[in-house]
Amino acid sequence: MHTVESSRPTTPPAWAVLERRLIDAIDEAAPVFLQKYTRPGGTLIWREDYPGDGVWADDLYEAFFNWPLYYALGGSDYTGEKSVDEWNAVTRQLTYDYGRAYREFICDDDWFHNSENYIYFYALGLADPTNKEMMRRARRFSGFYMNEDPEVPNYNAELRIIRSPFSGSRGPLFRARYADVQYNIEFGHTTLGPDFEFPADWHGIEAQRQRVHECFDRVVMQGDVVVNLGVVPLVASAYLYTGDEKYRNWIVEYVDAWIDRQQDNGGIIPDNIGPNGIVGENRQGQWWGGFYGWTGLYSHQMMGSAITVAAEAAHLVTGDAKYLRLLRTHLDLLIEHAVEKGGRLLVPHRHTDDGWTDFAPMQPQPPIHLWSASMTAEDRHRLERLRQGDAEGWSAVESRGPRSLDDRAWTRFLAGDLPDYPELILQANYREVRRRLDAVLGDDQDLTTMDVHHWQQVNPVITEALVQLTTGGPQTVYWGGLAQGRVRYFDPRNRRPGLPPDVAALVRRLDGDSVELTLVNLSVSATRAVILGAGSFGEHRFTSAAIDGASDGPDAAIDDGYLQVCLPPGTEVDLRLGMERNCRRASYAFPWHADGIPFR
Repeated sequence: MHTVESSRPTTPPAWAVLERRLIDAIDEAAPVFLQKYTRPGGTLIWREDYPGDGVWADDLYEAFFNWPLYYALGGSDYTGEKSVDEWNAVTRQLTYDYGRAYREFICDDDWFHNSENYIYFYALGLADPTNKEMMRRARRFSGFYMNEDPEVPNYNAELRIIRSPFSGSRGPLFRARYADVQYNIEFGHTTLGPDFEFPADWHGIEAQRQRVHECFDRVVMQGDVVVNLGVVPLVASAYLYTGDEKYRNWIVEYVDAWIDRQQDNGGIIPDNIGPNGIVGENRQGQWWGGFYGWTGLYSHQMMGSAITVAAEAAHLVTGDAKYLRLLRTHLDLLIEHAVEKGGRLLVPHRHTDDGWTDFAPMQPQPPIHLWSASMTAEDRHRLERLRQGDAEGWSAVESRGPRSLDDRAWTRFLAGDLPDYPELILQANYREVRRRLDAVLGDDQDLTTMDVHHWQQVNPVITEALVQLTTGGPQTVYWGGLAQGRVRYFDPRNRRPGLPPDVAALVRRLDGDSVELTLVNLSVSATRAVILGAGSFGEHRFTSAAIDGASDGPDAAIDDGYLQVCLPPGTEVDLRLGMERNCRRASYAFPWHADGIPFR
């Protein structure tokens, strides 16, 4: 492994001090949160019996969803250990107390909510790829969607469809729970076809209720929908553990199917595929109206997130940028039908029987993720166009929680327009940790009856600034995404992932074939070594290294997915690293795992 050494004494930059203080603050807060809300053994202090349909299992997992990611960035050993313990404890609770999981996997929910569950599971591989039980789970969970278990026929390989919008470890659900029927109709998440007229007081009269339920089962519950693309990162997680080509092949097969449908439908991704693989089969040919689809209240967020995480995962495991076209075509379609008002681009957020409607600014996360993955001028231009008329919004730095989706100001920092961003976002995240811990300490409600979302609202583990500043990637898409960092870090002395003690990192610039970053060792007595990985999953390759902007000779040649940096006490170093992207097999493996396979 190529090694470089810093030699420049540091006058500690403010961002470096703030970054380490944020890590310290989260390390202090995490045990307080866990001790407040969990019983011995780790289960959440909540109701003895599950409150019934209409409450999703994801809300329990979301209490700790970003703990393994935080550990992988450099958080305490405690958060790494507890992230595993709590995943196991919540899974037991959902299985044995509430009956919402079977064989350690959610029985039958939709993949908008399942994606919120399993973002937690995917990050556990970043924290420890040698956990064989997690690897076996990744294989089993993926197998539920690859016809490897005859009792779980979620997938039709001939038609390349997932057979229902609700699926899981018991197979596809074709008859909906009534609470889901009522919830999804009343909140506008689906329609029942072009000719169905809802009777008055339909959920108050048994005969009318039954008529609606039967139509829902026939029209909504049979066939594939866009949010099922959330399964793709699940299968990718098994590939990242094992390198087994069958997982890559399934991803190619399923994502290609959606690309084909999008192309055949004039560049519009259809939101419902019938049980025989036909677009609009249950809706008289209409490509809109499906579950969490184009007519839905939050279609832009739900479909956009599913398309984004699937495109990123397919790109990751294949190295083929063609899969980014799934997302790019979707965004270009919205822009094609956009209108301008007050200098701002407003795209349609819905398509109903009356055509394109609900014009509003585009959700920024999908186009930011597309640009981060492609680094093309075309995708950068799209960001600039979306920013027009909203310079203030794209430069705002506020105190935000762990579910924050706003990477806009980070892109302005990389563009050179917001040089104080690192300090501002670190301060904002510190304030949010403190605010949330205050809420935990002052929480005197009956925990057994509290709202199921409360844990999410006070979880003090905030990874926003650490992801953006240290890895040079946008935040992971909350609905089932995989990490998108350009670099990651390992502590060779302690044989663990993340920044070593006292070390701070800042990615300052990105382009298609290089990354520029600064490393600082704040210790005045200890030398720190840190290993840089090219990509969150080692999918890139370092090609060269230049130190402190030196221009008096050629850059040092490197041909490796890793680079070691030695930081004597009180020093810092600026690095410009050449990089060939998406040229290595993506893996959860650490640098010391031979051939990128953690299991032997």
